[in-house]
Amino acid sequence: MIDPRVASGTRDILPALAIQRNWIVTQFKDTFERYGFVPIDTPVLERRAVLYSKGGEEVQRQVFEVAARGQTLDESELALRFDLTVPLARFMARHVDELGVPFKRYHIGLVYRGERAQRGRYREFYQCDFDTIGSRSALSDAEIALVIHDGLRAAGVPAFTLRLNHRKILHGMLDSLGLVEQSGHVLRSLDKLAKIGRGPVLAELQFGERRQGGTADAVSDPADENDASTGVIAESPDAPASAAESDRILSLDNAARILDFIEAAGAGRPSAVLAQLDKQIGSNSIGRAGLENLRTVCGLLLAAGVAEESMIVQVGLARGLDYYTGMIYETMVTGHENYGSVCSGGRYDDLAGLFTDRQLPGVGASFGLDRLTQLMADAGWLKSSSTIAQVLVVNFQESDWPQFVKIAAELRAAGIACEIFPESTPLRDQFGYASSRGHRFAVIAGPDEIAANAFALRDMTTRQQQKNLPRAELVSRVAAALQTPNR
Repeated sequence: MIDPRVASGTRDILPALAIQRNWIVTQFKDTFERYGFVPIDTPVLERRAVLYSKGGEEVQRQVFEVAARGQTLDESELALRFDLTVPLARFMARHVDELGVPFKRYHIGLVYRGERAQRGRYREFYQCDFDTIGSRSALSDAEIALVIHDGLRAAGVPAFTLRLNHRKILHGMLDSLGLVEQSGHVLRSLDKLAKIGRGPVLAELQFGERRQGGTADAVSDPADENDASTGVIAESPDAPASAAESDRILSLDNAARILDFIEAAGAGRPSAVLAQLDKQIGSNSIGRAGLENLRTVCGLLLAAGVAEESMIVQVGLARGLDYYTGMIYETMVTGHENYGSVCSGGRYDDLAGLFTDRQLPGVGASFGLDRLTQLMADAGWLKSSSTIAQVLVVNFQESDWPQFVKIAAELRAAGIACEIFPESTPLRDQFGYASSRGHRFAVIAGPDEIAANAFALRDMTTRQQQKNLPRAELVSRVAAALQTPNR
């Protein structure tokens, strides 16, 4: 017999979890579409050259290459997509003339990472992306944050914080220190500040993460399901014993100035942090442009009704991915910060520069769908059910099947999901099935009810039963019962 285990790094999703996740997806889709975002899809299989356009060896090590029958991997040109951003870049380069800009899209789909599987890190998982392409407006920046806010509220998340920053604030600070060329290294190091603290980051800024025993993760994103803290460990800001002075990337003085700047600005309510940044940035044109854009976005969020208490401006928020150039977003659920960010993203200057000469700036974010589903299930915010149908039509005998089919057809025509139990088994077995699956009510139409042109309605939670209800009132009675709280 063949072992039924799934492949390493993948998992089966049982109905209870799939139903919960699909409900969250429905709330997100409704939110996206209220803002004018439209759905797209792209192939899971992409040309390898397209996927490798995003990065170097680190990306290539995580791409699943695919060989057709009779081919070797070296001969194949195909691979599985590892995110939804690179496919979007190719998609826009190919279709921008027929789509026009600005173009607002959302895309929910499976992605694949060829990395070592471990708890919380999968080789196959969903991403849920939304982006506006072809606009540099701060209004588009603010709208992404509003979609995050409204999407989480629609999904029933009771409290969360939008963490905001602007890359130009950090770039302006690096420009003032003459360190623009080291910005990629600095941002990747700063991305770990909240996780590992000042000392280890100070050491990494000077000598790089590989000297400290960490590993890079060039394609992980705090909103995807494979986010994991990179374990950088160091005991002091001094060089490791094996490091030579020639290995320095930044001087101790410059590394300390970077961290001092971030710590002075801090993280807090927009009004306080923006006022502090006004003092720190001074006349640096890059930093001031970022500050004004961030100020505009925060003002637009407040104008839309987002409470300032649910926003944090965090100057140390770097998001180590190199392609972000403007606004940065991360979102933490209050009381569940240990799960990490449930929605992250930012602005990028040139989405499709490797595929077209046309400039296509964009801004977007990604919900960590599986992570958020697990968080909400663990917190008890999702109803647990193994069925979508709320009503079970009880099956008494084969000769009455036409009556059961007619009952089910009337309920479905009224928008009430129901199913007929397929076998004429004892009632206790059918009621047990309904209770275990999560049906709220059972419609009972046995020979006596059919003869009297009536039916009975059983509440599967309380086991109370309404008898001799008029058959003509089937739909109205069931609909009214479904409107009552699920006890």
